[in-house]
Amino acid sequence: MSIQHRSNIALEKIRAGEVVHVYVMGNFASPRHVDFVGQSGCFDALWFDLEHFDIPTAELSTLNLVAQAWPVATFARIYIGDYQTAARILETGVAGIMCPMVETAEQARAIVGWTKFNNPSPQGGETIGLRGWNGGGIDARYGAFPALDYIAHQNRETVLLAQIETPSALENCESIAHVAGIDALFFGPGDYAHRIGKPGQLGDAEVGSAMKRVADAAAAAGKWWGTVAPTRELYLQAKAWGARFISPGGDVKVMTLGLRQLAQTITGASDEAKSSSAGSAPKVDS
Repeated sequence: MSIQHRSNIALEKIRAGEVVHVYVMGNFASPRHVDFVGQSGCFDALWFDLEHFDIPTAELSTLNLVAQAWPVATFARIYIGDYQTAARILETGVAGIMCPMVETAEQARAIVGWTKFNNPSPQGGETIGLRGWNGGGIDARYGAFPALDYIAHQNRETVLLAQIETPSALENCESIAHVAGIDALFFGPGDYAHRIGKPGQLGDAEVGSAMKRVADAAAAAGKWWGTVAPTRELYLQAKAWGARFISPGGDVKVMTLGLRQLAQTITGASDEAKSSSAGSAPKVDS
């Protein structure tokens, strides 16, 4: 039986000019949660947040394997400061890495070097690097692919997003966007708002101005970009400025909103009981 490379669904949509909608998992990342969201068909990609949550590499591998049952791409958000971290994360089978706190072009180039293989025969547009070698991981289907085929596929299809989240990163976003091997910029409105002394104010005009600069920098470099857009207004603004990778939130937001909606059942029942005891029977639909 011939084993085929798993296509990067997110890249396919982006190359077709479509928007990739991303669901975040951190607090409640689990195989069943991955399966639940994947089967819903509501999202194109899952973002596993290893920056803020302790998701071990072995557990990340399991989450990715479960996700492969559904047409979704998986991304790991984790700080990349060495080649070993990059290699271990990529070998779990993720479609890409979201790299937080990228502040200079030099830092971006180091990340590219740690995440791209050295290909002795690179194809047009392929960026190469010095990623640590192991052809037996999940991404290589345990050695099922010829070495050069595996290398070329990983270099072409693995996505690297450089997150622009601070004023200093914003000042360097144009040079970061032009780094070969960086596929996209990702504006972090939460961290940026916090850094400028406006925590939680994602809709602030100064935050919006920063997001627009990131959008323009990506476009000028021929790259795409993404962001977090937790409200309909922010989503439509990001989309209007050309964002192709947008997350409205994820597990914490869903749990909070779901819990509140569930509690409304109790609140409603309580209100009806009070009304009934006052001599007004609740209406029952037939």
